[in-house]
Amino acid sequence: MMNFTKNKTKDGGGTFSPIPYADESATTTPQGSRYPGDAGGSKSPFFAPSTPRRPKIRRITTPGGSTRTMKTMETIDEKEHKSTVAGASSNLINAIVGAGIAGIPYAVRQCGMGAGVAMILFCAMLTEKSLRLLVSTAKHVNVPSYELLCESAFGHGGFIFISVNMFIMAYGGMLSYLIIVKDTLPRLVGVSLGNVPMERAVLTLTSMVTMLPLSMQRDMADLAKTSRISVVFDCLVVLLVAIFSPVHESVSTSGGFGAVLSSSVVHPSTFFVGLSVLSFAFVCQHSSFIIVGSLERPTTQRWSNVTFYALITCCILATTCGLSGFLGFMDNTEGNILNNFEGLSDPSTIRAANVARALLCTTMFFVYPMESFVARHVLIVLLFRGRRAHEGDDHAVLKRADRRVALTLILYIVALVPALLFEDLGPVLAVTGAIAGSCLSYIGPGACYLAVHGESFLQLVKERWEVSQFTEESDGGEGRTVAPHHKGIIMTVIDNILWYVLLIPFWCQVASFGKKKLIEHEEKEALKSPHPNRIGNVELHNQLSDQQKTAVAAAVTPPYYKQCSSDEMSNYQITPLVRADSMTSADLKSIRQQRMIAPSSYGAVEGTTANQSIAAAIVKHQQKRASSGEKEGIEILEEDPQHDPPTWYDFYVAMGYVGFGVVALCAGLYSIFSQEK
Repeated sequence: MMNFTKNKTKDGGGTFSPIPYADESATTTPQGSRYPGDAGGSKSPFFAPSTPRRPKIRRITTPGGSTRTMKTMETIDEKEHKSTVAGASSNLINAIVGAGIAGIPYAVRQCGMGAGVAMILFCAMLTEKSLRLLVSTAKHVNVPSYELLCESAFGHGGFIFISVNMFIMAYGGMLSYLIIVKDTLPRLVGVSLGNVPMERAVLTLTSMVTMLPLSMQRDMADLAKTSRISVVFDCLVVLLVAIFSPVHESVSTSGGFGAVLSSSVVHPSTFFVGLSVLSFAFVCQHSSFIIVGSLERPTTQRWSNVTFYALITCCILATTCGLSGFLGFMDNTEGNILNNFEGLSDPSTIRAANVARALLCTTMFFVYPMESFVARHVLIVLLFRGRRAHEGDDHAVLKRADRRVALTLILYIVALVPALLFEDLGPVLAVTGAIAGSCLSYIGPGACYLAVHGESFLQLVKERWEVSQFTEESDGGEGRTVAPHHKGIIMTVIDNILWYVLLIPFWCQVASFGKKKLIEHEEKEALKSPHPNRIGNVELHNQLSDQQKTAVAAAVTPPYYKQCSSDEMSNYQITPLVRADSMTSADLKSIRQQRMIAPSSYGAVEGTTANQSIAAAIVKHQQKRASSGEKEGIEILEEDPQHDPPTWYDFYVAMGYVGFGVVALCAGLYSIFSQEK
């Protein structure tokens, strides 16, 4: 089934043009503006939508009995590889742990042992909640990527902002992993310190043999096996640190565990230095939508299982490594815990440290492709044309091998050259990581939730503070709110204090802006042809408020959804599927008078657009073909995870995420510049 947009004609009527999804060639939005990935209308066919084909030789027999061969071109339609819950959990753990596990003991030292362990648990819980919050909010507005979620909440600016932060975070990770390999691997294979040409040769050869081929793969699910190996190696590294750290000797020298704990509960002077490390130790939101899209049957429950298993594992690894590393070396704990083992005299301990270095270095080869996938994804949504590219459907865009090879190779070279030329890019990577990490992990999820549910938030504010009205656009073009009514002196003072302490005017501005952008997003989506969502489809019930439903309906409801008279229908020209000159005037009049199919006849419900209902009907039809969706490729239509109206608790959580993100950002910058001094 196809949807239509109305194009005005000179006589006041209009024609309806379809906006397809299956064909990538739709590169403009219904309002005529190009998708962000159109890059100013680049004419290069490399960035244009295309359907990959390959030659096929067929042997045919003619009626006379002779045979001949014929070369035809067949469409390449390979299904996207999907991963299990275990595979997706391994990918998520691999994206989280990386090289940061070696720096956890240093963060515990800076925070204090008690505060450090508490912050590990707290940051792990925040990350697990934010991962679920992001995906459930995206399902609620029926978008498949982080960029589109920010676009639905904050418009094109939000799309660009989050895409740039994702690229900064991914590219910084790629560069860091290459530098770690250059600093570690040559020492392990016997290259003398200071032999720069040999160090560069080792990095180039090993990365070209391992990192580049792994990054050339098309689907994230293909990395599940190497991620499992990486997780095993991470566990072995932590185990070696826990076994060979001189915990007993160090604790005994310090007067026992009780004395250590009492003197190291919290270190206020250096707490924010440790917080800057721990708050970004679990950053993985930039790759979350790629991972959930690779999950087979990505329901909310299955994604919750993935995040739970992954964060529990990461939390155990971080706590074990942090405590054992800190207790083993106390105030001498370095930024890389493995460097502390160099000063020990025990040969077995030194050998264990070298094995741990080798394992950690090996994990860099398996973590690099995870970041390369994210960076490649960002290039696709920003540079390529077409709806599939704009929505981040990497599988469809990268069916062409030349695109996959070219993008991956360019990213590899752009990351390899600085890693070869520079010895230390720590300050630059730390600043960009602090900014991008805080925006992606904390500020983004909270702000998106508040903007998407802006209507509910404004209604709660009106009820709580008895606000008489909200004027979203004042004469100066900025949103403002009317002061609350008087309720007595004491309550008025308390309300006024809370009004400003909780920054309610600021949150109201965010909610009003998000409410407006969500309506615009729904208008655009209503004019697109339906298609299943790659992160899972939900039944949308009353997603929009009555005011929003009216606005969307007025903007996008075609006249053929209404029961119109022949005179009203004569004002619109519906493009027939046959030549116009082959039909008589009586035939055309008969077509105009026919009642068109209403959305309710194929399952539409109040509060959803026609195309969302069509997509839901497609998924329901698939479900009938398989019992509960066990067959491969059969999607499960689930309830909207955010169907129930949000409460104050939900909005306090969202505002808390934004606030903690700002604190983490300031702590990160403070830590960087204080160390520079």
